[in-house]
Amino acid sequence: MKYYLGNEGDEIFAVYSKDGCCYPVFVEKYGEKAIAYDPEMRAIEDAQTIEALDKYMQPYSAGKRKVYMAGPLFNEGDRYTNQINSDALRALGYTTFLPQEVVITKDSSNLVKAACFYMDLKAIKECDVLLANCNGIEIDSGTAAEIGLAYGLQKRMILYKSDVRNYYNETFRLNNFVGGLADNQVCSTITEVIAIIETL
Repeated sequence: MKYYLGNEGDEIFAVYSKDGCCYPVFVEKYGEKAIAYDPEMRAIEDAQTIEALDKYMQPYSAGKRKVYMAGPLFNEGDRYTNQINSDALRALGYTTFLPQEVVITKDSSNLVKAACFYMDLKAIKECDVLLANCNGIEIDSGTAAEIGLAYGLQKRMILYKSDVRNYYNETFRLNNFVGGLADNQVCSTITEVIAIIETL
């Protein structure tokens, strides 16, 4: 798919071409109305940007049950846990959206950052189940926001918390409100998560 900057004055207004017209990529912000193709529009050729826009356009593989992998991704341990849980679900035939697969760095453009934001929104809207990694003494702020949005969209949710520091406390010491949004469905192993997902 070919992407262009639809307006030089708006650095996140990306469009894609189809049947001689251009359509906004981020429909949440710009709607779906087509605009005429203008040969003066600048083609987007940066590999990182194209990867992010492609992931926004298709956050999941077609024809499979969709699981959104919510969770912190700011250190090696968090990313490792997210990855092995995602891999376990993919091995069983699920398609997962793992936000850390499109990385924002200090050098990322505002368009890449926007793509990551909108792809997360879209992937939560489209998921069948949200699995939230809640490890740590306090839940990650982004993860809490993902749980709140999923609740508002009436998505099924499972919370994952394997942190041994919390084994001796009720419901693994999750914030009462956050736990309640997911009906206090808390698992401490991916095996437990899979057992629940396969009943939904």
